[in-house]
Amino acid sequence: MTKPKTKPKKPKKHKPDPEFPNRLNHLCDSAAVPADRGRVTAVANIFAVARETPRLWFLGKVMPEIPRLIEIVDTFGTTLDWLVLGRGEVSAPYKGLKNQRVGEEKAVYETLSAQERAVIAAMRELSEKRRAGLLALLTER
Repeated sequence: MTKPKTKPKKPKKHKPDPEFPNRLNHLCDSAAVPADRGRVTAVANIFAVARETPRLWFLGKVMPEIPRLIEIVDTFGTTLDWLVLGRGEVSAPYKGLKNQRVGEEKAVYETLSAQERAVIAAMRELSEKRRAGLLALLTER
């Protein structure tokens, strides 16, 4: 006698913390990232993602994946605990984006072609090992 086949259960999706968008907006305010629609575009440019991605973050519909959360934390100089869970201090007083200011970074991305931005976005999705391999391939002479 065979057992009836059952459908595998889908993993439960966790709802994002409803306060995450507020914390992300707070970081953007501290960094003087333009508000409203300009904010979505600026964040998309800073992290080389499609505009839809940060739009969903700001709406609280999805949370960034862990590698992206770490990148946000590093960029804005806060802690993962504060950004994801709201625990602890925001950070030290804001002193500008790590490595570059928003305006400078935006200018850099505006000088790239759409194809170059797509390459950067795809590269950011790779593991460190694969990025290193791609870089070696591209710089090999």
